[in-house]
Order: sequence, then C-alpha cells, then structure tokens
Amino acid sequence: MASEIKMPQLGLTMTEGTVTRWFKKVGDLVNEGEVLFEVATDKITNQIESIITGSLLEIRVPEGGIAPVQAVVGVVGEVGEVIATSPKATASTPPAVVSFVAETSVPAQIGSNGWVKASPAARKLAKERKVALDKVTATGPEGRVVERDVLAFADSRLDTIKASPLAVKMASDFGVALSTIGKESRIMKEDVLVAAKVGAAVTKPVQEKLLGGMRKVIADRMSQSWNTAPHVHLTVEIDMTNALALKEQLAKVSKQKASVTEIIIKCAAQVLKEFPGVNASIVGNQIVYHDSAAVGIAVSLDDGLIVPVIREVEKKSLREIRAAVVNLGLRARTGKLLPDEISGGTFTVTNLGMFGTDHFTPIINPPESAILAVCRTIEKPIIQNGQIVVRPMCNCILGFDHRLVDGAVGAKYMARFRELMENPLLLLIG
Repeated sequence: MASEIKMPQLGLTMTEGTVTRWFKKVGDLVNEGEVLFEVATDKITNQIESIITGSLLEIRVPEGGIAPVQAVVGVVGEVGEVIATSPKATASTPPAVVSFVAETSVPAQIGSNGWVKASPAARKLAKERKVALDKVTATGPEGRVVERDVLAFADSRLDTIKASPLAVKMASDFGVALSTIGKESRIMKEDVLVAAKVGAAVTKPVQEKLLGGMRKVIADRMSQSWNTAPHVHLTVEIDMTNALALKEQLAKVSKQKASVTEIIIKCAAQVLKEFPGVNASIVGNQIVYHDSAAVGIAVSLDDGLIVPVIREVEKKSLREIRAAVVNLGLRARTGKLLPDEISGGTFTVTNLGMFGTDHFTPIINPPESAILAVCRTIEKPIIQNGQIVVRPMCNCILGFDHRLVDGAVGAKYMARFRELMENPLLLLIG
C-alpha cells in the first residue's frame, strides 16, 4: 500500500521547507533508511531518509518547491502500484523555476469583502504594474498570491507569451519585459540576455547553478551582516606554549584525544562574562545582553559552512566542550543537525588554522555582536626578557559590531583573552 512522504518538522520553529534535491526519480527503488530527498529551511539543510521500502511512485513537490510542514511531498509504494489522482500540491515554486501556469497553481483566494489573499510584496508590485490581484493565479501557500505570481501575470499577458522558467527569472533580474522581446516561439534565456545587452553577443556560461539551499542561506545572512553591522577587526598575536602543553597533559591524563580548540572556546566564553557587550545582540530598538555563552563553532562542508551551537559553555569542562565539538561536527558533516542546534548562538569561533591561514577578517554571524577568528600556529622568533627565543605563535582576530562594541572594549576583550590563552591555568580560579 502506498505511503505518503511528508515534509518533516526539523525544529520547533520550522513552518515550511524547500525541497532542494531528490536523490531518486519516479520509478526508482528506495530502501527504508535510504536518503530520499533534501530539505532546506532558513537555517539548515538536511537529508531526509525514506521511512519505508518500495518504489517512488510520485513526486508532488519538485526540486525548488516550497511546502509547509506535514504537506505531502511524494509517495512511495509497491512497484507498479496505481495511486489515486494527486491533489493539488500545497507547495509554492520559487522564481527560478516558476512557469506561467504551474501545476501547483490555484485561483487567487478572495474573501467575502473582496479582499484578495496576497503577500505585502505582491500587493506593492501589483500596484506598480497596475495588475488586478483577483485576476492573478496564486502559487503561494493556501492560495496566497505572492510576488512571482504578479510578475508572471504581468509578463505573460494571461499566458499569451511562452517562456522557459529560467528566462522568466532572468527577465525579472535584468528588468526585461518579456512582452518586448517579440518572439513567436518559446522565449529562452539567450533571448533575454540579448535583450538585456541590446543585441550584444551572448557568451554561453560554462556552468549554471541555482542559488538555493545552504548557499542561499549563507548569501542572505552574510549580506545582511555586512550591510547592517559596521565591522571592526582587531588582531592579537598569542604565545601558544602553555596552551599546547595543557593540551598534551589533558590527552595524557584522560587517555583521549584533545585539541587546542576546546581551550580557545573555554577562554573565549570566560572573557564574555567579563565583557557582556561582546555577548549581546540588537533586537529591534533594544540591546539584549545574554546571561550565558552560547558559542557557535563554524564547520566547513563541501557546499558551504554551518555553525552548530554549544550552550552554557561557561559551565562546561574542557572534556565536555571537546565532546560537544566532536559530536556537533560529525553530525553537521552528515546532515544530522536539527535547526534548534544551529540557532540561539551569542558568539562564534571560526578556525582556519588547519589551512595554513595567517590572517583573515571574519563576518559576524547575525544577530551576534562578535566573532573570533583563529589562524595557524607557527614557530617564530620573538623577544622575551631581552633574549631571542622561538615560540609557537598564533594570530587571533576579533570581528565586532561597532554599534554595540567600542574599540576600547574590543581591545580589552582581546587582551584578556590573550592572557587566559597564555596562562590557561587561570581558568581554574575564574
């Protein structure tokens, strides 16, 4: 008997998700526990396993489609099984794959008072384009008219113009009205490029890829951070002699692998208690000072990066921090993290030392006020007590939001952080 595959709820705050990839095609066999499709939210991308063994009979939400939690995205059943006619999907299709008459489209929902159900962006665009919302075909959740529907209506003149989904998206990006291209056959991306470049020669791109999933989340968040928070960066050079010695002692005593990472995280969290402004966020017109250090650890993935959060770091031992780093890192790389595990961070640590990096300027992870960047440790000659000695030195950079953190506060934070890193036994006395 066929079973419906539904959009999972990957966290308490998740209301909808985007199907970014199907790992199976209709008709393919799938085993219970085998990865079936990939879901992206505004926080995370996760791979979803099949709950049964069978054949993928139907895909109701295509790649790029958006569906609310518990909506049916596909059907798995016995090979050759005939299923009932699919109901109209509740998924909406993003601009990059929109068509003028989508399979998921429904008439605009009009209330008894004549009010059309539409997003604010759609209303604004409809007013600018002089489009009557009650004439627009809706593809948003529950029959809601969204911005792409107004664009499609305005450009298509009620489906008299044929264009590929990519051409529709590119026309919107370049500000080209499809109705001005004047092509009787289907309008393709090359036609839009020619119109945008006023007849200039078109060079076929080597590769094209939809900006979606994790990469889109990263792009949106980094743009938001860089365009909103005035970034300031301070660099200090730290003698890692005692930190490395402590790491070796921890490994020897516990008979478990240890790293400097947990020492860095612990020191960073300890100093946050002393400088609460570095552990704060701007929410609306309010400054929120966090009473606990929720430290995000940047983890590099094949297609981007993700920042799982270790909570209440100030209360954890170095062994507990080490266990959390290993666990979260492993589950981040296997797509097993939940959205709640990458939200609520108050400070971030990012380490590129393993790649031989000597300096970089990190971007703050909003809505946090600061981020600590760690570079490689390398032996260098330094002057100590009037003598030239060789010591393992490491550059650490604090990037902070100047709206919340003044330069002097940032400098004091880094001075204290360096003091703890160079004398980590101070952690024992607070």
